[in-house]
Amino acid sequence: LSVMNLMDRFLIDGYWVGHTNAWTIPGTEDLKPYITAKDKQKKWLFGTVGMAVIAMVLAAMMTIFTH
Repeated sequence: LSVMNLMDRFLIDGYWVGHTNAWTIPGTEDLKPYITAKDKQKKWLFGTVGMAVIAMVLAAMMTIFTH
């Protein structure tokens, strides 16, 4: 899950959405979202911590079910 989070941040958010025209809809160029550095920090923090918590919960569930 942590690797998925990093792939999402770097490849999807950072490159594909941020630096290509794949997401541009003609006539809506002025509506593109602008993410501030503070908002980006929050996404990184909650994504990283959230994925670690989810992985911990899944590991605990699997431990309980296998014993």
